[in-house]
Amino acid sequence: MMKKAGIVILGMLLLLSIVVPNVFAGGKKEVGNTVYVFGPTPDHGWTGSAARFAEEKIAELNRAGGKYNYVFKAAGNPDDQIKQIEAMLAERQFPAGVVIQAQNDSVGPAIEKIAIENIPLILFDRLVDDQSRIVREKMLIAMCGNNFLVGSGVAYYMVERGLSPGELIWELPGDLSPATRERSQSFREFLLGTRAFKDDKGVEHWVPANKKWTQAQIDSSITASQVANWSRDVAKQYFESYMAGKTRDTLAKWFFTHDDEYVMGILELMQTPAKAQERELFESHVRVVSGCGGLQALYDVMLRTKATAGNAIYQPDGMDLVCATFRPGFFVNAIQLMSEHLAGKNLTTYFTDPEVKRYQEPSYLVDTAALNANKGNPIFRGFD
Repeated sequence: MMKKAGIVILGMLLLLSIVVPNVFAGGKKEVGNTVYVFGPTPDHGWTGSAARFAEEKIAELNRAGGKYNYVFKAAGNPDDQIKQIEAMLAERQFPAGVVIQAQNDSVGPAIEKIAIENIPLILFDRLVDDQSRIVREKMLIAMCGNNFLVGSGVAYYMVERGLSPGELIWELPGDLSPATRERSQSFREFLLGTRAFKDDKGVEHWVPANKKWTQAQIDSSITASQVANWSRDVAKQYFESYMAGKTRDTLAKWFFTHDDEYVMGILELMQTPAKAQERELFESHVRVVSGCGGLQALYDVMLRTKATAGNAIYQPDGMDLVCATFRPGFFVNAIQLMSEHLAGKNLTTYFTDPEVKRYQEPSYLVDTAALNANKGNPIFRGFD
């Protein structure tokens, strides 16, 4: 009886080894032919446009046929993205590759699990490699806009328009991600004279000696809000709180915000009838408001004048709006590089910073003058 039972158990094990080879093949799963691309919901803003570009690229690759099937997984928040990653890792087969735009740093541990399993990995835009040794070692490449140029570029722009050491600056940060940290860090480093701004023509600009800030001036003169998580409505709330009770002596002339949506929110709030008193102070005092992204609605504001705006959003007289930006379309490049890797290509040739295995998309500054000088230039085309 025992002998018969042993034969039955052995037969069942043999059957399982045939049906589920990924479990019993040396304890490792097999690798399938699916490439997952994780990104934001393709709704609005820079990230929404990036997601739409990604979907178009995936459709193109899948239409072309070939060995691999590309699947886009959209998430509206970090928790959903983490669940998507965990579900992918629980599938019967590992994916052939993963391209991911992390929601924020909290997704880092889930991305570590991808790296630990030696799944080919490309990071896009919101990077976590600076938080994780295993991700940095295992990833193929990290692709991002040069956020150091965003921060140093805005600082350079403000200095060019008269910013002096010790003047008040209000900062409205993006989110809890390396992109935000790099923008904040490089903004301050330019003012300190420890980092240059390299423009889109490759020319380096350093803060003039008589315009250099001390660390004490940085600490006492720059006030940073909580992160607004790229939300126009949240930016309005934080800006409204900041403006409360301000006078010409206590209101910053220089607004370093990390997103074009923030700029639009500020302008919208200042042009409501209930804010007439604050608007008068804001428009007569503030010199520069910066954004980032390339939002067409902001470009439209830059190209209109107060006289023609009526009740619409307008650029106040005497105030410069500037956008430091880079193409959202280079999400397409990240997906293409995964395709090239799977075809056997070495991606190290794409590194712009080999020490940290990164490709950094160039950044450029857009204001009213730049838009007027570059009509018809696709680089200066905004997104919805």
